[in-house]
Amino acid sequence: MHDTTAAGLPDAIVIAVSHYKPADLAIWFNSLKATGFDGRVFAICYDVSEELVGYLKGEGATVFTFDHQPEKKRYTYSQLAEELEDHTDGKKLRVDVRWTWTRRILRFNDKIHDRRFFHASQLLRQHCEKTGEQFRFLAFSDARDVAFQANPFDWVSRNLEEDKDILVAVEGVDHRDEWNRRMMIKAFGKHALDRVRNAPVVCCGFFAGRFGPMLDFMLANYYIDQNKRIGDQVAMNQLLSFDAWRRQTRFVDWTTPWALHACTTLTPSTSAGFYADPQTLPVVEDGIVKTRSGEPFAVIHHVDRHPELMASLTARFGTP
Repeated sequence: MHDTTAAGLPDAIVIAVSHYKPADLAIWFNSLKATGFDGRVFAICYDVSEELVGYLKGEGATVFTFDHQPEKKRYTYSQLAEELEDHTDGKKLRVDVRWTWTRRILRFNDKIHDRRFFHASQLLRQHCEKTGEQFRFLAFSDARDVAFQANPFDWVSRNLEEDKDILVAVEGVDHRDEWNRRMMIKAFGKHALDRVRNAPVVCCGFFAGRFGPMLDFMLANYYIDQNKRIGDQVAMNQLLSFDAWRRQTRFVDWTTPWALHACTTLTPSTSAGFYADPQTLPVVEDGIVKTRSGEPFAVIHHVDRHPELMASLTARFGTP
């Protein structure tokens, strides 16, 4: 259960970036600042330039980096090295002999889309233990394709029920969608698909919740996926098929003015799994993405999939 003493604490957002330039993150930072957000931003940096790290720090982010290579003016990351260190006990490498990575090392070449949830949980927990800082809500956000129209935590603070700890938004497709169906079978098998067959797809590009439970949720998502390493999103949907996690989670869709996963809703999907009533889909008015009832969304994910919206956001927020 969540900490009822969290009122008055700041909120935080964590992102993970690799191979990006400042221009790739300008919309994210500039649109967030325009909402009046005054919480903390944490950035996990994998393979990035010193220039990007300087930009992030200049934007006020707390930055986590790995291996500095000053001669190349870069920071890099090796998942293989971290995995080997994590499984070394004294002088013994303790791994199950069935683990593919003991024979096929390339499988573990920096699966950052999975590893980011591990680091978001681990590094933020360590930061708080070291500094004594505490936070109320935490959001995990993609960075390159997310824009903000309002402080995302305003809606959360008003609407997340006392008995809920996690908040996720669904797409306009269910698991009849070919990509999500195929990936679920590939990762976990048809028995796992049966657990989510009629469930809407939860997108992992932006989600939020109470700080402590979010750290656990991200770590649990990583652990459920770690033996597969092919699907952060299918892992999250499988995790949320378990009653203990579902009972802690509030699910919202495109009729709620919080987070919109626009890839299947702003332009109606042609997927076999598309189930949304077209009369309920969001609209764009004067560059603002709104629910059909006229309320602006706080967060828009997948902005780069919509050229007109992307052009509008670039004109307003695209300068680093």
